[in-house]
Amino acid sequence: MPGKYRRRRTHRSHHLRRLLMLLVIGGVFSSVAVLVGGMYALHHFDLTPRQFVVAVVEKSGIGSSWIHELATPAAAFSRHRFDGYLREDHPRILFPELAGKSTAERLAVMQKRRQAYLEKKLVPVDGCSGGVMGLAACWFSKGGQSMGQAAVDAMAAFKLNKPNASGEYGNGWKLAFAYDLMHGYSGFGDDAKALVREKIQQALRDTLVLLNGDSASLWHGRTTLAAHAWLCAVVLNPDTHELQGLINQAQAHFLSTMRALELTEAWPEGYSYWINNRAFPLVLAGAAYLNGLQEAKRAEGIRAAFRRTGLWHLYATRPDNRVEGLGDEGPRVDLKDETRRVIDLLVSITRDPALVRYSRFLGELHGDESYFQGYRWGFYLFNDPSVPDLGHINGAQLSPLDEYLPRAELFGRRALNLAYIRSGWSQDDTFISFRAGDNFTHHGHYDAGHFTLFKGAPLAITSGTYAPFRSEHRKNYAIRTVAKNSLLILRPGEKVHPNNLFEPNVSDGGQRITMPTGSAITSPGHWAENRGAGKHLEGGKLLSFHNEKDQYAYVAADLTRAYNTPQFDSGGSGGKVQKVVRELLYLYPEDRLFIHDYVVSTQADYQKKWLLHTVSRPQVEGLQLLKGAVNNGILESKAAVARVENGRGRLRLDRIYPEDAVIRLVGGKDYRFYVEADGDDSELDGKNMEAGANLKPWFDTGAWRIEVQPKEGRLEDHFLHILSPGLDEYRQDSVQPLTLGDTASRGVMTSDSLVIFPNRQMQGQINLDYSGKRKQLYVAGLPSMAALKIRGASNTTSVIVNDAGVAQIDLSQFQPGVLELAW
Repeated sequence: MPGKYRRRRTHRSHHLRRLLMLLVIGGVFSSVAVLVGGMYALHHFDLTPRQFVVAVVEKSGIGSSWIHELATPAAAFSRHRFDGYLREDHPRILFPELAGKSTAERLAVMQKRRQAYLEKKLVPVDGCSGGVMGLAACWFSKGGQSMGQAAVDAMAAFKLNKPNASGEYGNGWKLAFAYDLMHGYSGFGDDAKALVREKIQQALRDTLVLLNGDSASLWHGRTTLAAHAWLCAVVLNPDTHELQGLINQAQAHFLSTMRALELTEAWPEGYSYWINNRAFPLVLAGAAYLNGLQEAKRAEGIRAAFRRTGLWHLYATRPDNRVEGLGDEGPRVDLKDETRRVIDLLVSITRDPALVRYSRFLGELHGDESYFQGYRWGFYLFNDPSVPDLGHINGAQLSPLDEYLPRAELFGRRALNLAYIRSGWSQDDTFISFRAGDNFTHHGHYDAGHFTLFKGAPLAITSGTYAPFRSEHRKNYAIRTVAKNSLLILRPGEKVHPNNLFEPNVSDGGQRITMPTGSAITSPGHWAENRGAGKHLEGGKLLSFHNEKDQYAYVAADLTRAYNTPQFDSGGSGGKVQKVVRELLYLYPEDRLFIHDYVVSTQADYQKKWLLHTVSRPQVEGLQLLKGAVNNGILESKAAVARVENGRGRLRLDRIYPEDAVIRLVGGKDYRFYVEADGDDSELDGKNMEAGANLKPWFDTGAWRIEVQPKEGRLEDHFLHILSPGLDEYRQDSVQPLTLGDTASRGVMTSDSLVIFPNRQMQGQINLDYSGKRKQLYVAGLPSMAALKIRGASNTTSVIVNDAGVAQIDLSQFQPGVLELAW
């Protein structure tokens, strides 16, 4: 018996162990299955882990508040103090003057608008399609019981899309917009309103889950999410403690986004991303802030920020009625469909006549296509004819801006550092852009020091295209310095490895690449923490910007930190540059651009290259073929002049320094996107990074580039180039080096002027000798507010350098000959 019992017990123990083992294995497999299923759900539905847990809790019907709190990120900006007071009546987003007004009063205001369009000969864009927003807008602007009921039915049937950080930002804001407009409709009953409010509140919760996390990036999706959150929040009444907290969070996130906009003023991920994805909801949310709140202390700051951003649209518009691109661009640089409704909203916020002229310009340029067909319901709401224009003229013209705006402007001072200079606002004028700021988003490019020039057609262009996001063309060419009109410093074998997508190594000689395929900047403070540390988002540093009306425009920037330096090197050790400074001086009377660069490398044998990209093959004398064919390869010349032609546009490029430099032409079908992938051009064994190139007509697709490079290796090099644009024919007036003696300064002489870029120091002296009558002397790059003494054979005078470091001297008081400058 005992033995039998022991055997039976052993047998039972064995089965128990097997059962336990099976339970363990089953538990492991169940856990794995749950994990795999969860990962699939996260990927398939594009949810963050927190969103997935929240969704599971909601689907299960579990109502425990602690589970929601555990799954939801902690509320950001917990110390935020609400700015202002929510207006009691609706509408709050637009037309605050109609809050609480009757139907008859509202329709009278809209009829007055329509009459103003007729009086101003302004052709309205009309349409009533567009889902719940369009139905509500059409009822608001035109009235009608059937339209009102259709809008109420659409709101009741509206299905929310859960937002994520990868392109689906939710649609609850659309419902909020409709609710705000329809609030005064007699057929919108209390039960229906309560149902719609609950949907809007749910959309607000879902959006805040993302905003309180760290997956959405500022100057990208976080901006759209913050705008959506505030549009939802502003139409709700804080009748519970929870809802008051949600509204408070939404305002804090929106204000954080506005601080980002105040920082850059323009949009660093590019115009197309701005106008297609960010602009409308953000500007609409700005209108909601100004209209929906009373006694808001941030109101005027927000209004000023939107005015600056509105002006950016104007300044970025080239004489061919297209926007000069900035980052990853798409087709909307043509100004169709999206831009005008944003400008109309900006007019309602700022009441700036220049923006009114721009709206009229867009209407005259594109007619009905100035509003996308699906948005045409918004024209009567957004376009305010009571704001005066600068004067009506026939055709799509911006010329009235000549008397209203300066011809040069800087956006995002000390951050984006984006400058525009133009000889005027007509189609035959010269247009110049310049960028020398930091990095902000993965759709931005590594282009500190990059400039473009347009005269009759694009002459100095941005090369490369926005191709498939992870394509060879985008990663290894389009976003890089090699595709820009900036400076390369080739370091053999320099490591370029911002992430695992950058294999094999491609060393183009350009600036550091910090976040090319993804970013997660959560606030302006977080961005600031990564300048000079962390991700090292620092790029160019503004030194000076000044516009002297009808005389000159000047901008100078230190580009050093955009490259690998001894202080920080992401591509090895020791850095490759010690100093890189670029100065641009544009003389309005001469319509001429002077570009001076001072580059100090860490080793003398690091090849320096000055780049200029063109649409067509430049004309250069004395070319010798180095590789490929004459019209499809790499060529070199000792010539100092290059000529560029495109359409009516002509550009003469004079290289003054380095004196021993050669000009290389790189281009043609098999070389237009050529990169020396090993950072060494002693052997021309690079690659044409064409895979994925998107050769669409909205790009100024470059076919050639000019490379100016010293023949001999040196630690220090000065580059001085003069760009003289023209229409239909090349400029014939020559430029010459200005003899300055044994000095580190550089100068040039034109038929009218002397221009000097002195060695930057607190004190110094330059002796120069010139012949022939000259009108003006410009000295750029002096210490701010220094006293400059000019002594000639028969006269001596002194001037105070302006705060940008520029002195302009009238030479009519001096006889040609020797001049001594001392400061």
